[in-house]
Amino acid sequence: MKSQWILPTGAPPPEWKRMESDWGIPTPILDVLWNRGLRERGEVEAFLRPSLDGLHDPFLLQDMDRAVARVHQALQGDAPIVVFGDYDVDGVTSSALLSRVLTRFGATVRTLLPNRFDDGYGLNKAAIERADALGAKLLIVADCGTTQHDPIAFANERGIDVVVCDHHMPESSLPPAHALINPRRTDDAYPFADLAAVGVSFKLLQGLVRAHGNEEIERYLLNQLDLVALGTVADVVPLVDENRILTHFGIRVLRLRRRAAFEALMEQARLQDKHLDSSHLAFSLAPRLNAAGRLGDATRALDLLLEEELGVARRLASALEEVNSERKSLNERVQQESLDTIGDEGREPLREAIVLGSTEWHPGVLGIAASRLVGQFHVPVMLVSLTGEIARGSARAPHGIDLLEILEHGAEFLTTFGGHRRAAGFSLAPEAFPAFQAAVTKASRAYLETPLARSLGLDAALEPSACDLELARWVERLGPFGEGNPEPLFLGRGLCRGVRVLKERHLKLQVFGPGCQVECIGFGLGEFAAEIPDRGAHFRLAFTPTVNRYRGQERLQLKLREIDFV
Repeated sequence: MKSQWILPTGAPPPEWKRMESDWGIPTPILDVLWNRGLRERGEVEAFLRPSLDGLHDPFLLQDMDRAVARVHQALQGDAPIVVFGDYDVDGVTSSALLSRVLTRFGATVRTLLPNRFDDGYGLNKAAIERADALGAKLLIVADCGTTQHDPIAFANERGIDVVVCDHHMPESSLPPAHALINPRRTDDAYPFADLAAVGVSFKLLQGLVRAHGNEEIERYLLNQLDLVALGTVADVVPLVDENRILTHFGIRVLRLRRRAAFEALMEQARLQDKHLDSSHLAFSLAPRLNAAGRLGDATRALDLLLEEELGVARRLASALEEVNSERKSLNERVQQESLDTIGDEGREPLREAIVLGSTEWHPGVLGIAASRLVGQFHVPVMLVSLTGEIARGSARAPHGIDLLEILEHGAEFLTTFGGHRRAAGFSLAPEAFPAFQAAVTKASRAYLETPLARSLGLDAALEPSACDLELARWVERLGPFGEGNPEPLFLGRGLCRGVRVLKERHLKLQVFGPGCQVECIGFGLGEFAAEIPDRGAHFRLAFTPTVNRYRGQERLQLKLREIDFV
């Protein structure tokens, strides 16, 4: 199914265009900024020149003063501080960040991570008992804890104070933590609610440094922003406001190549010579770290992030690469078996959700496979691993469909479920799967009586002949790109020739316009090669001007998102 291409209507006022002459900002960039909601010169300057001064006061967060005071009290004592984080990249980077900076303050820090399959999500009594055995009187919980009343009450009974750094939606009542820092609290007036847990952990440390630190520790904290950037990008939170600032400066730290863990990971991913950006974090570094938690033991990822000796880091990264290869193999199996089950029905737009289960599927890779099937079929997808006494499932949905509403129709068959509109997890008894499958499949049909239209939002019209290397450099300044701040997409037209298919998947061609010839690359668009005759043909292009860097040289390259006959 092809996308409907949508261009913004209306045009900026003439005074907006004066910034081209006043500040040298190209018109296409001004068009993008206007169409993304910027209206004042001050907003433009802040967007194009991110500054750490744009970070909000950490003490605007509810309970920040109590959290900072309790951590400072712990720093004066001899008992270890225990950090407990979730098993995904956000939780692991949060744990590494807290461990590193609190150690710099002089604390003895111990870290605990749950096993995805033995412990499940979030804080648990076993972790409290381990913290108690370590002699802890303070437990800092990252990327979970907001809804975990019983474990936190259990910690209190053991004489352990709990400080929570989380970003998940709270329930109507909060657990009895000593301090619960979460910008999504209903009683919180913090200016930005979309921090990842690693961002919330950074805010705690920022508050601690402001109240009790010095310039040396502040510099050390800022040098940990590469961890913050990775966790933020990996958790797919909107790259706007503080998230964009933290990620911008985190990528700058990453490019300095100071951390042994990232140097070793980049060697495995063959990124040593790349100009690193948010896409490398999202698609190369994060999956390698995430693989450990997906297959059970996230401590392998945490050990790597805490390692300072490059030789040891290389061995740890090599072991993670093997885990990631296993993760890829398991994921490919789930995807292929799902496609085999869908069969010829997938040739036409589907009118119901894809709900499949197997005793052969690994539960740690279901979310990835479901996301890719959503991208292919544009319907909700629910995949279930039917192994063991408890079956585990992951669900994903395209824009425009509320997964939780559909899951409610099968709630009577579920042991647990939770998440948000487009991503959810659930568990059930294996024998309940057929009834669950029937219930949610039936419920999904009401949402898909008319197949969901795919749409592609474009930022502005721009002919390829108007593109040059300088414009591509300006486009880079609009990053880091990701959720909430996608790469700008332009609509252009041109004569396409010189078609090649790279690695059997990617499309490479030349676009000819008045007095110009521009190289284009379309990742995953190799199937379009058969539609372009040798003599060439005129196409509409949805593209982004990019800087192609190779062996110290830079040249313009248009990155194609979609291509269509004129």
